[in-house]
Amino acid sequence: MRVEVLPSAGTPVLPYLEDKLVIVIDVLRATSTMVTALANGCQALIPVLTPEDALEKRMEIPGALLGGERRAMRIEGFDLGNSPFDYAPEKVGGKRVIMTTTNGTRAIRAAAEAKAVWMASFLNLESIVEAIYRLKQKTLLEGIVIFCAGTEDRFDLPDTLCAGMLIDALGSDTRLNDLGEAALMLYQLSKHNLLEIIEQSDHGRSLLELGFEKDVIYCSTANILPIVPALVNGEVVWQMEGR
Repeated sequence: MRVEVLPSAGTPVLPYLEDKLVIVIDVLRATSTMVTALANGCQALIPVLTPEDALEKRMEIPGALLGGERRAMRIEGFDLGNSPFDYAPEKVGGKRVIMTTTNGTRAIRAAAEAKAVWMASFLNLESIVEAIYRLKQKTLLEGIVIFCAGTEDRFDLPDTLCAGMLIDALGSDTRLNDLGEAALMLYQLSKHNLLEIIEQSDHGRSLLELGFEKDVIYCSTANILPIVPALVNGEVVWQMEGR
């Protein structure tokens, strides 16, 4: 099975994505937050590119919440930021959230024409792997593109480590591009002290300086949420069967 890793939301989207499963990763914090929101009863998350798009979209969806960040902070006038802890059951249960972030929602929108788009993080990685194996058994999988959201169009270490963990879990039956090989090596070198390395990354340090230490610790925790979020008709929803 061919597995390719793309480095950031600024990467040109390749035309063959339409035949692939794309797995978007934004560890700090969009995909971690989406997984958490769905686990806490959120009905759906609607990724958009800009705050203006979010405000316009809410006109079509009465009762929807606005969520997102710029420079890691909640956008003025929005109901929620991009911290997983903002998306508590009492806030998002039964609600739809229109969401815009600097990196994650851009990557999701860029991949929207792919055959399937899933959201991964350390939090739900095991469930993603299990869902991939189910697709392989049904011969429904042509190949995988792991799309790291990155940080403002640049390489992001936490996303790449998560990609490496995913590749490692898939086993040796994979053919990787060069960034996939690098992600696997980085993960294997770092797997015993992931939190420390993520905290020392550029993105990790920025969040720590802003007071989001709890977010960084939480988003670095593996396999605690059994959820496969999928983009369906422009909305991120909990795909129960991973199909």
